[in-house]
Amino acid sequence: MDMQDPQEIGIAFGAMIMGATVSNEPPDPSSPLGRIRAFTAEHGEDALTLEHFTAAREGRPLLP
Repeated sequence: MDMQDPQEIGIAFGAMIMGATVSNEPPDPSSPLGRIRAFTAEHGEDALTLEHFTAAREGRPLLP
């Protein structure tokens, strides 16, 4: 992290407040974000709907 970049400092502060971790590593494939990324790799970003995000959070399958 560049401690001279106000945007990066703000992101790090926001993550601390929200109890999150900012990472440059790819997400765990079984996490909701990992599942969304795998879906978009296979079907493209245009196939995503709000229902896909809800299904990913709930652990349901992501259907095309």
